[in-house]
Amino acid sequence: MSIKIEKKYYGHPDFYIILNELRELHSRKNKQYASNTDPLGNFRRCGNMASKLFKEGVPTDLAICLCYMSKQIDGVFEIVGESKKNTVDSLKDKLEDIAVYSIIAIILSREGKKDDS
Repeated sequence: MSIKIEKKYYGHPDFYIILNELRELHSRKNKQYASNTDPLGNFRRCGNMASKLFKEGVPTDLAICLCYMSKQIDGVFEIVGESKKNTVDSLKDKLEDIAVYSIIAIILSREGKKDDS
Protein backbone atom coordinates (compact mmCIF):
# COMPACT_ATOMS: atom_id res chain seq x y z
CA MET A 1 0.00 0.00 0.00
CA SER A 2 1.41 3.32 -0.99
CA ILE A 3 0.24 6.59 0.46
CA LYS A 4 1.34 10.03 -0.61
CA ILE A 5 2.44 12.03 2.38
CA GLU A 6 1.93 15.75 2.20
CA LYS A 7 5.06 17.76 2.86
CA LYS A 8 3.46 19.30 5.96
CA TYR A 9 3.82 15.95 7.77
CA TYR A 10 7.14 15.00 9.31
CA GLY A 11 8.29 11.73 10.76
CA HIS A 12 8.37 8.17 9.55
CA PRO A 13 6.15 7.52 6.49
CA ASP A 14 4.91 4.22 7.97
CA PHE A 15 3.42 6.17 10.87
CA TYR A 16 0.88 7.71 8.50
CA ILE A 17 0.19 4.37 6.81
CA ILE A 18 -0.60 2.87 10.21
CA LEU A 19 -2.84 5.82 11.08
CA ASN A 20 -4.75 5.17 7.87
CA GLU A 21 -5.13 1.47 8.76
CA LEU A 22 -6.37 2.40 12.23
CA ARG A 23 -8.90 4.82 10.72
CA GLU A 24 -10.30 1.98 8.60
CA LEU A 25 -10.42 -0.41 11.56
CA HIS A 26 -12.15 2.17 13.75
CA SER A 27 -14.72 2.80 11.02
CA ARG A 28 -15.51 -0.91 10.53
CA LYS A 29 -15.86 -1.58 14.24
CA ASN A 30 -17.79 1.63 14.91
CA LYS A 31 -20.28 0.68 12.21
CA GLN A 32 -20.89 -2.54 14.11
CA TYR A 33 -21.00 -1.31 17.70
CA ALA A 34 -22.15 2.27 17.67
CA SER A 35 -25.35 3.95 16.63
CA ASN A 36 -25.86 6.83 14.24
CA THR A 37 -26.74 9.11 17.15
CA ASP A 38 -23.92 8.05 19.52
CA PRO A 39 -20.63 6.92 17.97
CA LEU A 40 -19.34 5.94 21.43
CA GLY A 41 -22.57 4.29 22.58
CA ASN A 42 -20.94 0.90 22.94
CA PHE A 43 -18.62 2.31 25.60
CA ARG A 44 -21.52 3.96 27.41
CA ARG A 45 -23.56 0.72 27.38
CA CYS A 46 -20.61 -1.32 28.66
CA GLY A 47 -19.82 1.37 31.21
CA ASN A 48 -23.34 1.10 32.58
CA MET A 49 -22.99 -2.68 32.83
CA ALA A 50 -19.58 -2.41 34.45
CA SER A 51 -20.39 0.40 36.88
CA LYS A 52 -21.77 -2.16 39.33
CA LEU A 53 -18.44 -3.96 39.38
CA PHE A 54 -16.27 -1.08 40.51
CA LYS A 55 -17.21 -0.81 44.13
CA GLU A 56 -15.60 -1.68 47.43
CA GLY A 57 -14.62 -5.33 47.73
CA VAL A 58 -14.67 -6.32 44.06
CA PRO A 59 -11.20 -7.44 42.95
CA THR A 60 -9.95 -5.15 40.18
CA ASP A 61 -8.62 -7.96 37.98
CA LEU A 62 -11.98 -9.75 38.07
CA ALA A 63 -13.82 -6.49 37.38
CA ILE A 64 -11.63 -5.80 34.34
CA CYS A 65 -12.16 -9.32 33.02
CA LEU A 66 -15.93 -8.91 33.40
CA CYS A 67 -15.72 -5.53 31.65
CA TYR A 68 -14.02 -7.16 28.70
CA MET A 69 -16.71 -9.83 28.70
CA SER A 70 -19.44 -7.16 28.81
CA LYS A 71 -17.97 -5.66 25.64
CA GLN A 72 -18.36 -9.02 23.92
CA ILE A 73 -21.91 -9.41 25.29
CA ASP A 74 -22.73 -5.98 23.90
CA GLY A 75 -21.43 -7.18 20.53
CA VAL A 76 -23.71 -10.22 20.70
CA PHE A 77 -26.69 -7.96 21.40
CA GLU A 78 -25.77 -5.92 18.35
CA ILE A 79 -25.50 -8.99 16.10
CA VAL A 80 -28.55 -10.83 17.44
CA GLY A 81 -30.79 -8.09 18.80
CA GLU A 82 -30.04 -5.46 16.16
CA SER A 83 -29.61 -7.98 13.31
CA LYS A 84 -26.36 -6.35 12.24
CA LYS A 85 -24.74 -8.06 9.26
CA ASN A 86 -21.17 -8.12 7.96
CA THR A 87 -19.72 -7.44 11.41
CA VAL A 88 -15.98 -7.46 12.03
CA ASP A 89 -16.31 -10.41 14.40
CA SER A 90 -18.88 -13.16 13.88
CA LEU A 91 -21.46 -14.24 16.45
CA LYS A 92 -19.36 -17.38 16.99
CA ASP A 93 -16.25 -15.22 17.61
CA LYS A 94 -18.13 -13.19 20.20
CA LEU A 95 -19.57 -16.23 21.96
CA GLU A 96 -16.14 -17.88 22.07
CA ASP A 97 -14.68 -14.70 23.57
CA ILE A 98 -17.42 -14.72 26.22
CA ALA A 99 -16.65 -18.37 27.01
CA VAL A 100 -12.93 -17.63 27.39
CA TYR A 101 -13.56 -14.57 29.58
CA SER A 102 -15.98 -16.64 31.69
CA ILE A 103 -13.30 -19.24 32.39
CA ILE A 104 -10.75 -16.55 33.15
CA ALA A 105 -13.28 -14.93 35.53
CA ILE A 106 -13.75 -18.27 37.32
CA ILE A 107 -9.97 -18.58 37.75
CA LEU A 108 -9.66 -15.00 39.02
CA SER A 109 -12.58 -15.53 41.39
CA ARG A 110 -11.01 -18.71 42.79
CA GLU A 111 -7.65 -17.01 43.17
CA GLY A 112 -9.32 -14.09 44.94
CA LYS A 113 -10.97 -16.45 47.43
CA LYS A 114 -7.58 -18.03 48.18
CA ASP A 115 -6.23 -14.57 48.98
CA ASP A 116 -9.10 -13.97 51.44
CA SER A 117 -8.44 -17.13 53.49
